[in-house]
Amino acid sequence: MDVIRNTDEIKSYMYGRKTAVALGAFDGLHIGHRAVIEKVLRQDLVPVVFTFRDNPAETLAGACRYLSTVEERLRVLESWGVKAVIMPDFSDIVGWSAERFLYMLRSELCAQVVSCGEDFSFGKKAAGNTALLSAFCNENGMELQITPAVLYRGERVSSTRIRDAIEEGKIAEVTEMLGRPFSFEFEVVHGNHLGRTIGIPTINQPFPDGFILPRFGVYASAVHVDGNIYCGVTNIGVKPTVGSERALSETWLPDFSGDLYGKTLRLELLGFIRDERKFPSLEVLRGVIEENAVTAREIYGQYVNESGAY
Repeated sequence: MDVIRNTDEIKSYMYGRKTAVALGAFDGLHIGHRAVIEKVLRQDLVPVVFTFRDNPAETLAGACRYLSTVEERLRVLESWGVKAVIMPDFSDIVGWSAERFLYMLRSELCAQVVSCGEDFSFGKKAAGNTALLSAFCNENGMELQITPAVLYRGERVSSTRIRDAIEEGKIAEVTEMLGRPFSFEFEVVHGNHLGRTIGIPTINQPFPDGFILPRFGVYASAVHVDGNIYCGVTNIGVKPTVGSERALSETWLPDFSGDLYGKTLRLELLGFIRDERKFPSLEVLRGVIEENAVTAREIYGQYVNESGAY
């Protein structure tokens, strides 16, 4: 899959190609986003996604709780079959007029089919909407496919709704709305190594600023290591028994032995087990973690059976 991060490169890359283009911010790539993107995958054209490296909310509102890293989004899009992703910084085009955006679609992206959600807007101060886009496509012989909101339990699936569910620890609901487990992919760093002293060595993955923080507590997880997947018991929070300067993900892999420091590992949250809490001693903590591991193995086993992961 090709990734273009500069709008100046679009025309030269697309020269001679006819495309089907999906439009959206696509933070998290949930089932509503997939419904939009699948419409360009069905065409006998080059399937392209136009999105942004950053979330527009970060520029427009000054803050955003990211559901995924750029790398994770690209991994998912490639797995779906997308052939090219146009991913500039939002700040690069925030000042574009709606007409400039439409020119890009027709003359630079060479779009024959355009797909978007019913609430899609574009151009400076969101001057363009689906009505304007529809009229433009009709005038220029392009096909527009507008996807209505996808519902889950009778309500619209949205990135905001998924963020709220993650912060509440509603992992089953998050998985349903994403269409896959919520995951993150961060570097493993050195911690205080106290886990080793009680026979439970862990991997530590700090959350970067701006990334969504799940409800503090213990989760069953699946950890991807060098092409293999292992059951994990993951604590997300500030480790109140021993203390931590910042929120991080700390995971025990009971079936893995080896050095993972410096590696960037993908971790999927499969189920919430309990809230984070402080224990009177490391020995008590060890006993509780071992109990949590029993539950984690059950959840992980169900995940493997249902998904075919191994």
